[in-house]
Amino acid sequence: MKLPLSSHAGWLGLASSGLLAWGNWHYAQTLPNYDAARQTVSELAAFGTPLADQINYGLFLPVGLMQWLALVCQYRMLEQYPSLREGLLAFSWVGTAYVFCALFPCDPGSPLIGSWRQQIHNLFGALEYLGGGLALLLFGRIPGSRIAIPLKISGALVLTVLVSLAIPCLADYRGLIQRVAEGVLFGWLALASAVQLAEAYIGRIEITMRP
Repeated sequence: MKLPLSSHAGWLGLASSGLLAWGNWHYAQTLPNYDAARQTVSELAAFGTPLADQINYGLFLPVGLMQWLALVCQYRMLEQYPSLREGLLAFSWVGTAYVFCALFPCDPGSPLIGSWRQQIHNLFGALEYLGGGLALLLFGRIPGSRIAIPLKISGALVLTVLVSLAIPCLADYRGLIQRVAEGVLFGWLALASAVQLAEAYIGRIEITMRP
């Protein structure tokens, strides 16, 4: 039986969120002397480190690609909802950032000013939080949404993280601050994906029960 686009979007979204959560936990435990509160997610795969290729191409790249595919499936179903489409386009910068940050890994320590590769990495990292935060704010503006306030608060939090990561006095907590934003963005993705799968499952049950 051919799965509907909603199921594809749901499974891809859950896979993207789940893979990132697992990878974050697994590699933070695997790498010696890695401090998740101080060091950024990107520093798991900094240029020249032993597991850089494994993490960049086996974790960050597929996370970004699956998020892209999930949003493409969702976008195709929402021709009559331009506001939702605008939010999805903004949210696609999250996946875009993961793809480009995998291709252009950060320097060791992930400095604000570094090599040309670090500058590209920083640019797309900033676009992730700018696009993701804006997307949540756009979703929160949809009329009749029962989760408008949590979405708006989440969007504002993600944008605050974008600013906080550039504040020198917070450098010792960059990893923790960044993981708050990542948890918010991929938490919403996982929640939306789970709801999508549940609705698709209920819809199939209703169809089979029709006389």
